[in-house]
Amino acid sequence: MKLSVFTVAAPDLSPEELGEAAASAGIAGLEWRCKETPAELLNEAPSFWGNNKCTIPPDAGEADIDRFRQAAARSGRKAIAVTPYLSCGDVEGTERIMRLARSLDASMVRVGVPGYDRTKPYGELYEQAIGYLREVERLALNYGVKALVETHHVTIAPSASLAHRLVSPFNPDAIGVLYDPGNMVHEGFENYRMGMELLGPYLAHVHVKNAAWRPAAASGEATDHLETVEWTSGWAPIANGVVLWKQVLRDLKAVGYDGWYGVEDFSGTFDTRTMLRAYANQMNRWMEEIL
Repeated sequence: MKLSVFTVAAPDLSPEELGEAAASAGIAGLEWRCKETPAELLNEAPSFWGNNKCTIPPDAGEADIDRFRQAAARSGRKAIAVTPYLSCGDVEGTERIMRLARSLDASMVRVGVPGYDRTKPYGELYEQAIGYLREVERLALNYGVKALVETHHVTIAPSASLAHRLVSPFNPDAIGVLYDPGNMVHEGFENYRMGMELLGPYLAHVHVKNAAWRPAAASGEATDHLETVEWTSGWAPIANGVVLWKQVLRDLKAVGYDGWYGVEDFSGTFDTRTMLRAYANQMNRWMEEIL
């Protein structure tokens, strides 16, 4: 079983510390978070999407690239992906990230997908995405880096089937899907096995996290069953959310998936090092139980 960590989930560790912690936990792959960190965030406490110490900038110079490359090499880990926050249509930025991924010996890059907020029709956003992915396909084949469309809530690809609709016109060697059941708790749930079967050769990577739905605080207990109860979704420990990961693993095994499983735990249940060890132990135990 090939385990990796997306470093967004390790905000308090430096690249060197993350490499050592991953090695100690038995996690072989590193997915480097890629984003600019504004100067005003550097004095804040480490956080997933703020002052994340395990982040490489998109315009990284040779010194930064060498640091991240060495952090993987010294710990005996493998850089498998560079994961940025690209906008759909940013072809120049996408090429810059693919060039960076190749410099780090990483084979995958997450690319942009239009968000969906009811202000523009889906059809218009779909055509925009297809035009962008045509350029992405060309870049991916040129750089030898696979582009990933992630199943993600509040985008036009929240589910396996909608992600498949985006990638299906393209070469699966160039463009694939990052399958994220945790995101699909918020929006986009479909029967896991059916979605995997539909994706077929486009199923390129899997992220492992969990989430759950709870009544919104303002709603409280439902005493009048004719009154609306509002619900909200939030992150949960990997074993304790809506996603039944043992079933997901069974389904992935059934369709022949042999790729990476990248942890992205946002629950805050454990400190980073404990989270990495718990993740590796859980995944290995579950895989043994479904054999």
